[in-house]
Amino acid sequence: MSLKGVAYILATAFMMGGAFAAEPLRDEATGLAVLPPEGYEASRAEGDARYAVVFAVQKANEADTGCKIAFQAAPQNAGLSQADINAFTQKKEWTELIRATLSLRYDVESVMPFEQGGLAGAAVVADFKSTEGEPKAAELRSYLVLIDTPKGRTTVVCVGDKAGFEGRKPEFEAIARAVSPPR
Repeated sequence: MSLKGVAYILATAFMMGGAFAAEPLRDEATGLAVLPPEGYEASRAEGDARYAVVFAVQKANEADTGCKIAFQAAPQNAGLSQADINAFTQKKEWTELIRATLSLRYDVESVMPFEQGGLAGAAVVADFKSTEGEPKAAELRSYLVLIDTPKGRTTVVCVGDKAGFEGRKPEFEAIARAVSPPR
């Protein structure tokens, strides 16, 4: 399964140029930016029409694993302060909403708080549910981070082989922490 295929699955399941080695990538229109960790490259990627911008972050030799970072505008958030949004992410309803939404396509292993630079969200570890025509899906595990701001939702979706996921998870966390959501 290619990253493009993974992104398509995630886009339908939930809400989600050239390569630059260890160089920041920024979308001027939205303000979404990422500074990929050493050994990773960031590039613009194709995405679903719901997303204003999508980036791919992966190692040079990867095709089926790595991360997608997407920003989706959310006009309904415009009247909220970041403090209001952060407070909601601390509620049980937020965790239940994330788990219920993702459970349409994933077996959700965990939903944990994620905080970065004054923004609160959720970090999720989940496995793809078996899907006809996607035999490799059972071999993959995902690390997702969701952060809302008054401008919208930034989603980070990292996919790795289950067998090596625990070793790869710190890299995925580093990528998520290297993202600057639009504010």
